[in-house]
Amino acid sequence: MKFQDVDRVPLMEMGVWPETLERWHKEGLPNHVKDLRQLEAFLGLDVSFNLNWLPIDDNIHPAFQESVLEESENTLLISDALGVVYRCTKTGRTIPQYVRFPVCCEKDYENLRERLNAQTPSRYPLCFDEDLRARKDRGEIVGLSFRGFFGFPRGLMGMENWCMAFYDQPELVERILGDRLHFAKDLYARVLATGLLDFVQVWEDMSYKTASMISPQMVRKYMLPLYRELIQGFREGGVQVIMVDTDGRVEELLPLFLEAGMDGTHPCERAAGSDPVILRRSFPGSVLMGGMDKRAIAAGKDGVDAELRRLEPVWKQGGFIPMLDHFVPPDVSYDTYRYYVDLRREALGRF
Repeated sequence: MKFQDVDRVPLMEMGVWPETLERWHKEGLPNHVKDLRQLEAFLGLDVSFNLNWLPIDDNIHPAFQESVLEESENTLLISDALGVVYRCTKTGRTIPQYVRFPVCCEKDYENLRERLNAQTPSRYPLCFDEDLRARKDRGEIVGLSFRGFFGFPRGLMGMENWCMAFYDQPELVERILGDRLHFAKDLYARVLATGLLDFVQVWEDMSYKTASMISPQMVRKYMLPLYRELIQGFREGGVQVIMVDTDGRVEELLPLFLEAGMDGTHPCERAAGSDPVILRRSFPGSVLMGGMDKRAIAAGKDGVDAELRRLEPVWKQGGFIPMLDHFVPPDVSYDTYRYYVDLRREALGRF
């Protein structure tokens, strides 16, 4: 990720949907392989940066008591650990219908602030120091995922309410964002002091299929100074790679992330036009992960061949780890996925 000579490019995946594993179990994957960690061990993949974060709680803490408020034949009305009320199917395989979020106004936010105290000791597990050293000794990427200045407040207020707040409640927006920066600096002081943190993902998910969910002008006004200060603190703590995680079309926002001092972005979702070939051409120093069109992989072995050929010039430049542009979906067969892993292993080993 530093554009330096390496022995090979990492062979990893962001994740696999549960429905995908269910399908693969019917197509030859042993039943004991039930999650990404077990799949990595079975297929000889590298331990992914994703789903392996340091267990530092940057969310509402302590969490609310989760409860079922209503139940019908097919649906549940749930109040979850973050104080969000939503209706979902009992299978849980569709997008929930959100009913209420914990913050609507200044008063709601004030009532929640006791659960947003970065100094609460239990945000770090008791075995944190031993776990950190063990990760380093195993040669793993030591990383953390921080819910950022768009992603975290969106969870507090909901997408529509949060976007409207920039116009209707700008003082509340500034307060939440300012608090979030100070929260991060206080929360991560302990791990940064060790000098062992390699990688930080700033999770935002602030892009949609055709454009960003918030204008670049708003990001520059409200968030860019905070990003800069946040990134500076991470760099001073020895963090080598800092990337933003946002699905969707990232072209409008990537220049701002780079200006703030981040290295790049993932997962480079092809269906939204975030093609690593184009991103690298437009932003030559950007660090990228993902970018392999899951639709092409699902089409079969010819699609796998075409995607690897298309992206080869980018990963040969360095600063790019090709993997699916999100979790592996259930329309990818187990046979195709095995072929994709083997072909990618061969190609990335020739670096």
